[in-house]
Amino acid sequence: MDIQQLVNDVKTFFQSILQKEANVIGVRRRENGWIVQVETIEDSDYQRRRALDDVVGLYEVEVSGKLEILGYKRIGLRERDEIGQIDDKE
Repeated sequence: MDIQQLVNDVKTFFQSILQKEANVIGVRRRENGWIVQVETIEDSDYQRRRALDDVVGLYEVEVSGKLEILGYKRIGLRERDEIGQIDDKE
């Protein structure tokens, strides 16, 4: 298994499906596949209009052993300059 291929596939998925630039920040092997953690800048006209910091979304992506993306979910939000997360109330 080539981890670079896994990272590229997840980044391509985010770009083509969600139209978001993805930064992979973690990869861990599971029994039948992989869990990949990704950060993206969340689009927010509200933030930009008020000259506020960008909001970064943290996503968890489940990938099969055959490199098929099985699912993803946003697990957190934070402002770009903060280390911790802010509440995700969606």
